[in-house]
Parts: sequence; C-alpha cells; structure tokens
Amino acid sequence: MSFLQRTPFFRLLLPLITGIVFFQYVELPVFALGLLAFLSVFFIFFFLLVKNAALQYKLRWLFGAGVFLLLATGGYSLSSYVSLKSAFSHPNQKSLFLVELSSAPVIKTKSVRCEVHLLTVFQNNTAQSATGKAILFLQKDTLATQLRYGDRVLARVEFNKPMGAVNPDGFDYAAYLKRQGILATGYVSAYSWRKTDFKPDFSFKRLANLARDELLKIYSKFNIHNNEFAVLAALTLGYTDDLDPDLRASYSATGAMHILSVSGLHVGIVYVVIAFLLSFMNRSNRLRLIKTILIVVFLWVYAFLTGLSPSVVRSALMFSFVAIGASLERKSQIYNTIFMSAFFMLLINPNFLFNVGFQLSYAAVLSIVFFQKPFSSLLPLQNKLLRWVRDLVAVSLAAQLGTLAFTLYYFQQFPNYFLLTNLVAIPLSTMVIYLAMGLMAVSFVPFLSDIVAFLLKWTTWLLNASIQAIEDLPGSVSVLSLEFNQMWLMVLAILLLSSYFYYKKYTLLFLSLFSILLIASISLFIKVESLADQKLIVYSAGKSTHVNIIDQGRNYAFTSDSAALKKIATSFWRKNNIQSPMYFELNQFLNHKSIGFTTKRILIAEEKMWKYKAMGEPLAIDYLIVGNRLKPNMKNLLENIKPRLIVVDASISEWYTERIKENCLLHNIGFYSIAQHGAFVLDVTD
Repeated sequence: MSFLQRTPFFRLLLPLITGIVFFQYVELPVFALGLLAFLSVFFIFFFLLVKNAALQYKLRWLFGAGVFLLLATGGYSLSSYVSLKSAFSHPNQKSLFLVELSSAPVIKTKSVRCEVHLLTVFQNNTAQSATGKAILFLQKDTLATQLRYGDRVLARVEFNKPMGAVNPDGFDYAAYLKRQGILATGYVSAYSWRKTDFKPDFSFKRLANLARDELLKIYSKFNIHNNEFAVLAALTLGYTDDLDPDLRASYSATGAMHILSVSGLHVGIVYVVIAFLLSFMNRSNRLRLIKTILIVVFLWVYAFLTGLSPSVVRSALMFSFVAIGASLERKSQIYNTIFMSAFFMLLINPNFLFNVGFQLSYAAVLSIVFFQKPFSSLLPLQNKLLRWVRDLVAVSLAAQLGTLAFTLYYFQQFPNYFLLTNLVAIPLSTMVIYLAMGLMAVSFVPFLSDIVAFLLKWTTWLLNASIQAIEDLPGSVSVLSLEFNQMWLMVLAILLLSSYFYYKKYTLLFLSLFSILLIASISLFIKVESLADQKLIVYSAGKSTHVNIIDQGRNYAFTSDSAALKKIATSFWRKNNIQSPMYFELNQFLNHKSIGFTTKRILIAEEKMWKYKAMGEPLAIDYLIVGNRLKPNMKNLLENIKPRLIVVDASISEWYTERIKENCLLHNIGFYSIAQHGAFVLDVTD
C-alpha cells in the first residue's frame, strides 16, 4: 500500500491548503467560484454514473479531480467567509463604542492590551450595531488591570487600521493581526472608558481563563515569582505575558523556545500521566471505553486552560485520535493522524495555516516521525540509559532538521548547541511539568505541598540557569538568513533527500542537490547585489532617530540608540548580507557639516544648530532629517539652510509634524513624514 493510500487525509489536506493559499493572492468573482464548485460536483457525479468497471478505472482521475476542486473551492470559500466575518464596520471614527473583551487582558508596562469585539456604536444619540475585532489599549490603572475575559466596556475611542511593515524587512503588524481577524487598534485614556454592569453569559473560554488565573495563583501562593514564575506559567499553562525579553531571547538563542510554547511535548506528557493513572481500567471493554473518554476530556480541559493555541489544539486532536485508536486496539497510522488534526484545525480557522507556531509544530512532528528511528538505528545500544540519550539526540536532530528552513527564514539564526540544550532542557522541563501537576494536586495539603513547591521552584531555577549558561558559551548562535524562495527550496531539498533514502532513486538525490545549488546561487546573487547597493534609510521608531547609509558593502549608522536600531534593522542587514554597522555620533556632523553620500548632501538636524546666529549664505543640501524629538524654529532653520526635501521621523509629535509640513508647502520644499508613510528609503545605486 502506497503512502497516499495509507494517508487519505493528506490527499484531503492538500487541496484544502491550495484553496486557502489561493485566496491570499487571487480574488475570484462569485460566478467563477460557483463554476468551479459546479465542475467539481459534475466530475464526481459523472464518475459515479459510469457503471462499466474498465471505463470507470480509466476515468478514476475524474473523481480525484472533482474532490480536489471541491476541497480547494471549499478552502477558498472558507477563507472568504472568515475574512468577511472579521470586517470592521466603523474605522477612523471617534465615537462611543460598547465592546466586549474576547480574551484575557494582557498587562503591559504602561497600558492594558485588550482584544475586543465591537457590539454597538453611539452616534448622534442613536445606537447602531457595530462589527469587527480590534485591539484596545487602555491606560494602565487599577480598574484596567481588574478587567476579565467577557467584561463589557464603554469607551470613547477612534479605531484605526494598524500599519504594516514600516521598516525594510520589518515585522508586518497589520498582516499579523489580520490573520487573527483583527483589523483595527485604538488607545483610551483612563478617563475615557468605564466598565458596564453587564454579567457575561456562561462561556467555556471565560471559565477556562478564570481557572487558569486560579492555577497561576497557586504558584504565587507558594512564593514562586519573577523568572521562575514566568517560565513555569508559560511551560505549564501557556501564559507568556510575564516572560522577560532577555529570558525569552536566551531560550530562542539556545533552541529551547519550543519548551515555552505549550505543544506536543506538554500534551504528550499529560496524555502519558493520565493514561498511566487510569491503566487499572484496561480490564474490560466497558472500562476501557470510560478510560478513553476520561483521557480525551482531560486533554481538552488542558487545551482550554492553555488558551487553545494552534499547537495545543493540534496536539490535543492528535492524542485524542491516538487514545481512541488504542481503545479499539488499533495502531494509529501516525501520518494520517497528524494530517487529520491539521485538516480539522484549518476547517476551524484557515488562518492557522499562516501561524508561525503552526508551521513549526507540524514540521517538527512530521520530521520526528520520519527521521527519529533511522537516526536511532545508526547507533545500536543495549544499555537503557545510553539508549534514552541516543533517542533524545535523534529526536532533537530530527526536529531541528524539519524546522531548519522555517527557523532560518523567520528567526535568522541557528542555535549551535541545540543538542546540548535538549539534553538538559527536556528532562528538566519534564520534571517541572510533573512537579507542577503534583503541586496542583496537593496544594491544599500542608507540609507536602511546601516540599513539592520547593522542588518545583528550584527545578525551574535550574532550567533557567542552564539555558542562560548554554547561551553564554562561545559561538552559541550562528547568524544565517533565508529569503522566502530559499526557504521553500530548502524544504524541497530536505523532502527530496528524504525520499532518496526511502526509494533509493538517484534522480531524487540529483534534484535535492540541485535545490541546494539554487539556494547557494541566490545567496551569492544577494551578496553581489549588496556590494553594489547604495541606500539612505531613515527608520521608523517612535522614540529614537536612526539614519543608516549602505555604501557598496559598507554600513554606517547614525543613531541616538544603537540597541533600538539593532532591534529594527538587524533583519534587513541579515537578509541582504550586510555587515554590522560602524556607528557615528550625531554631533560629529554638527556646525553645518553635511554628510556627503554619492552626489547627495544630507544633514541631520540638532537642537542648537541654528539657535543663536544666522549663516551668511543658506546651506544648500538635498535632504534634511528632523528627529530626536526636536521642535526647531522653522523660520530660523529655513533662513540658514535650503533643503530639497525634509524628512521628519516618527519621534516628532503629530502637531509639530503638521507645522513643518505647512512650512514646506509655503517654501516649495519636499516633505516626507515617516510616521505616516513608514521608513524613508532612498536608493541611489547607479
């Protein structure tokens, strides 16, 4: 039996994904969609009407084509429905809105982030129905931090469409929110909103959030705080809001982020524990059925408590099917089970397909299933402990191989000590999960609960310390980057190479090596292009000014905050094979010394540059960059310099940006607002 015959859900999943992806790039009219649906049904019925067995066998492709078209059309239609359902009814209007919190609020440094559903808008003393999801930022105070999932809030706010990628190769925040059905954001001061007296109806999700909050309180009750609490909450309950950015970066740099993302590892541990505790119920078919029901219930309760993230839902689905298969005494076909869970998840929400965690999770699981046994068989061992270490290394290698292309594309780095990380982190994280489950079970038992909490706290501390120690090892991270097409070429190369070892056909090996050659060729092309690039970039950043000059492989940066510049520009530098920059202080270019770049003259404004005296002759320059939160005297400034274009960065307030714009119009000077249009990029490559 072939792979396709053994995995019917793979054949169903492929056209569904085709339709979902097609929706992102092509807008089909309704009649075209209807025509495709009609053709799919026609092909299927025509095939079924053929009674001659020989002719039916020859026309079997009709049935396959019909099912493919039907599912692809279904995927397209489902994506279209989800998109229409998330349509936002009242953008760019400051009004009084009644909204309902659709998730647990996230407490930030200066605000409380709430995901909300619009219910009603009040305009001209009338109430109108409102639709759409938005992110509402409330000014942080005691009342805002007490909000819960399901609460309703009256807020006077203007919801605006979030900006996309505002910097070269930057994070597209608008696209990220759109995948979640969120099309607007708004900010409300402490005096512009109030909570209503509405009592929310019963909701499993609200109950799950409240239950998770109560479980988190158990950790606090036993004096588990700071980084230990943050990692414990993320590892066991999927609550990541308290994770320190530096600690998160440490887990990422060492290849241990999968530990902080509740997924197959965690759900698998819950499954094993529950199955072991209920093993006494294997004595009869009736008890075995009850055991299966209890296991599935426990899995989904755990999924609810962790927020129903895509990876948890996928894992809960998969282990539910495994549990049902075990109760029927049938060995689950693991590939079909994985594809089945993906199929149902995409039916729930087709946008899961574009979730990075979803992609990494499935890539890792499929790779582990395929490669783990072959890797383990390379080193036959008799000793149980050594076999356990070997199998753990094999799983780590398999997972890393499967996620390699996605990791290099999304994160642009490779954790060199990932094997060491997993040898340390997986046993410790498993112990943490066991101890956490134990603490929740005995939290009401004096003395015993204190012992378990003590062990849990210090095991979590040891996990964090180990991760940070591995990060501090020399050469812990290699900086590598892939373009989008290189990512898929690498995925193709790995699939072809895997197929070669399975089928032993040299054509597959040749195609795999050819794919690798294409990846290297694209990297070489990018490098050659970067050696010719000459760009001036003024980045978009709310608090700081960052000016970047790329000059034929050389990288110069003028910034008031080098750490902030690295955060927003590193992705662009890595993807374009640009070396780390040489930093220059802004005051090196004061006293009217403009920067010469090819034939252009650039000047970065400084507070005292023209404050006390006027120049004899206005300084003619091409570009004047106004940033660093300055409020220059425009009359005095324009008496001293004569720019062709003034670039105002996002650190300048909105009202003063408008004032500069008015002066530019008055003096016939070009104007560019980074806050409105994103980073200013000038390409002067010959």
